[in-house]
Amino acid sequence: MRKKAQAIQKQNIAPHVLSRGGYDYLKQKLLAEKTKKKLEEAAQSGRVDGIIDPPSPVRRHVKWKVARTKKTGEMTTEAAKEIAKKIVSHFQLTITIIFQYFVNAMYHCVFSV
Repeated sequence: MRKKAQAIQKQNIAPHVLSRGGYDYLKQKLLAEKTKKKLEEAAQSGRVDGIIDPPSPVRRHVKWKVARTKKTGEMTTEAAKEIAKKIVSHFQLTITIIFQYFVNAMYHCVFSV
């Protein structure tokens, strides 16, 4: 059983460096950082009501990338670095396509009347 698990682990080209808390703890940590950042921005802008919108959920690609980033700031392996580049470029492409779709849809709504 142990040999089989070791063989499977050898095939992992992008291991994560999470502690026992895993992705749940990472998600809580990232949400806390987002909330803190929003509070600091609200304080700097001079908002006195103290009410801020809750932070948006942490995206999967962000969690994946952070899980494979060491404390020194480098990725666990070169393969993980390449995969992260592909994920980020795919995400940016998706956002661009969605934005263009909505721009075109709004253009047709405004000028079709």
